[in-house]
Amino acid sequence: MIVNYLMRPQLEAVSWEDIETLSLSCELNEIIEQGFINLSGCYISKKLFSYCKDYAPDNFEDEIAFECFVNSIHIDDYVNEMYLEHAIVFCNLLIKKWQDDHVELLNVIMSLDDETLFPTIKFHLKRKGVSWLDEDNLNSSIQGILITTDKITKNDKLNI
Repeated sequence: MIVNYLMRPQLEAVSWEDIETLSLSCELNEIIEQGFINLSGCYISKKLFSYCKDYAPDNFEDEIAFECFVNSIHIDDYVNEMYLEHAIVFCNLLIKKWQDDHVELLNVIMSLDDETLFPTIKFHLKRKGVSWLDEDNLNSSIQGILITTDKITKNDKLNI
């Protein structure tokens, strides 16, 4: 897991006990349960793609740009409290679903709005030599950022 300096204090303030018992909304669960489809080498959420079927990989610079366009949610569209906790639960269940069905790694990116701190989650297939963000320069962002291919846990936050 990689985080920038703006994400660290947010993770330290997370109620990890609540994460163990938190349930996702039906809409968030549906995104996970419907899984992924492969469209021209791009892995996209079946549910999220249903909202933007007019777009194709050819309309984008590369596969990651298309995947991050389709595979993007604003957690505040689905919940009205404990935004970061819900985002962590969503990311963990998404990664588990992916790992159950695929050998490749799924790169999950969580960013926090610089004013509201509401999380946005994007995800794409981890490809060698390319990424959505410059992972070596995350501290230049005005938003809190977390990037992971594994479950986010309380122990991870201690090793940031």
